[in-house]
Amino acid sequence: MSRKPRSQRLPPKLPDPANERPERLDSGPNPRELLKQHHVAGRSLRFGRDEVLSIMRRVEHGVPNALYGLPPFPGLTREQVAAAVEVQYGWEGDGPRARIAPARTVDGFTAAVSRILEVARDGGRCAFATARPAALLQLYRRLAVCAAAEGAEVLTGQETVGFGRNGRRVRWIDDVAVLTDGAALLADDSVEGAEEWLFTLARPDLVVADHSYAGVASASGLEVVAFADLDAVALAVAAWQGRALRIVPLDDRRPPPSYAGLLDLLDSLAAVPVDPLCGHLAAGGVGAETTT
Repeated sequence: MSRKPRSQRLPPKLPDPANERPERLDSGPNPRELLKQHHVAGRSLRFGRDEVLSIMRRVEHGVPNALYGLPPFPGLTREQVAAAVEVQYGWEGDGPRARIAPARTVDGFTAAVSRILEVARDGGRCAFATARPAALLQLYRRLAVCAAAEGAEVLTGQETVGFGRNGRRVRWIDDVAVLTDGAALLADDSVEGAEEWLFTLARPDLVVADHSYAGVASASGLEVVAFADLDAVALAVAAWQGRALRIVPLDDRRPPPSYAGLLDLLDSLAAVPVDPLCGHLAAGGVGAETTT
């Protein structure tokens, strides 16, 4: 085979920059992966299957300390409780450990933030309270700041007088209600504390809370965003039955930095522009895709 003289050879073809694909940057783990890595969702570190099944039976039978201030559910069956748990937590009762599907947490948080922003941009009243301040106070504070920045009236009150045997009282820290004994913040699920909290406030348009704060607010006919661990099956049942209750399922006893993925998601959602035609977040924004 003869070769062309060097003078007749074509120059090497250079790549066309217009056809080149940019290098894919590693953006790190997505929110679902972060939640799983930090045990905010995924396989529970605290609850086994049998524990959650026991809670489900107590909710079915209307045991007061399993209802978090909600009234009993007349005619509730075990199958209906199981259906509510599957819908809200994404767990079918299989395996020795209970689970929260990370996609359910992301979807629930996205829907919750969208509703908080909607109420805020309409100038509505929002109230925030947590029975798990060691874990969730930082997250609630950021939600309250975001709501206020978008136009909400965030309701707070004066520290209440002491009530109960130990003189507990409700105190607001950066617009988030918590229970204290005067020396420490308390992880307390008492209905009494939640009732005292609501009594001090003007009627909110939206409550963002957990445990008895969420249950008492819902029982009072208020719209609620409820952060719910696997022990809060009653809240999941109430949402499944159609109450004005949005569930964000998550482990509510993790160290505050564990919720960084949700804080990042909050920043993304708050940055999505409002659709001027309907006042809602623009379609196709962060969190618009729903997965299981």
